[in-house]
Amino acid sequence: MKIFFALLIIITIVFGGYHLTFRQFRLPLIARTFYLSGLEFILLGILLGPMFFNVLDGNSIRGLEPLMALLLGWVGMLFGFQFEISMLRRFPSIQFLAAIGEGLITLVLVFVGIYMTFGFFPEVPINMKVIYSIALAATAACTAQTGLALMASANQIVNRDSLNLICYISSIGGAGALVVYGFVFLFRPETSSSVSFLYRLGVEAGMTIIACFSLLLLYTLFLTKWRRSEELNLVIIGMAVLSSGMASMLNLSPLLLNFFMGFWLVNLSIEKERIFNLLISVEKPVYLMILVFLGAHFKFDSAWPLILASSYIVFRSLGKFSGWFLVLALRPDSKKHSPKLGLALIDQGGLPLAILLDLLLGFRGEFTKIVISVAIVGIVFNDIIGMYFQKRLFVINSDE
Repeated sequence: MKIFFALLIIITIVFGGYHLTFRQFRLPLIARTFYLSGLEFILLGILLGPMFFNVLDGNSIRGLEPLMALLLGWVGMLFGFQFEISMLRRFPSIQFLAAIGEGLITLVLVFVGIYMTFGFFPEVPINMKVIYSIALAATAACTAQTGLALMASANQIVNRDSLNLICYISSIGGAGALVVYGFVFLFRPETSSSVSFLYRLGVEAGMTIIACFSLLLLYTLFLTKWRRSEELNLVIIGMAVLSSGMASMLNLSPLLLNFFMGFWLVNLSIEKERIFNLLISVEKPVYLMILVFLGAHFKFDSAWPLILASSYIVFRSLGKFSGWFLVLALRPDSKKHSPKLGLALIDQGGLPLAILLDLLLGFRGEFTKIVISVAIVGIVFNDIIGMYFQKRLFVINSDE
């Protein structure tokens, strides 16, 4: 009974509150940044979690795991829809390589930095240190587009070419982060000690490919002919439920599996526009539910996690700066773009939060909650200072 009560509270808070979130009220910069990103729902999750009112206790959260998997599947499918090959071909290949290189530099630096920092935690097994380091590196590679888009539409921009380049880099980096994040499932404790790395790689990749093609074949049969909006909506919702449930049953990532599903659908389906409109129509409530669930798992009971949080922020900033210089080195028009624009890549956005929730579902444990909490602190900090730097770098005649 408590599960239904908790679900009712979450639905009421999310669908009642998202109409007020993401609006441009006249607030101080830090408060407005926090409010526009919806991060206040993390605080609501903390209040509902075990640290305070305990509405979302351990049993309730476990009972709501299918809902979390569905949320992750929805986000993954929506993110996959951003990578339409015909659209990507419009950009120079060197620009694509620069965006990938920027993300890889951040991934490597954060992975090495976080793994070294885990030396302060000898009680954590080596394979879990690798898992956490890969996951945090994947979240670090992501860059948000929301703040840039809001500034571009509402203010006068100093250098629109640089803004467009930053937006392109932020849109490409997430794909590489998701692919790298998939490697965490090769180091799961129940399999890492009994079979070889190559065997696990083949099994995981094979299961993912078989699941994707099986689902694609099924969905293609449903989408071969034109359907009314009501029928199409039912098919898409059923697709998300089925693929997320299959991923959970096979111990795969709902986020990753549905990302590949969305990628293939946007490139193969004739109904891609209508499907995208349905997916995007509930993007905000889905995102806010993810924030509530992350807040319910928040755990910060000692000062040691501050070391991890500081390491995460420092190494991510170094990665973004180094990655931006790589972008400039690969571009013939590098003199048009300021070296300081690496600061515009600090803002992380919502995809890292989905990765964190996916990590929670795949690797349960108390230390996982600490790692998630560390990442949340880093993301909130980066979002706040990232929006500030973006405003200072691009906007003139600011009203601040």
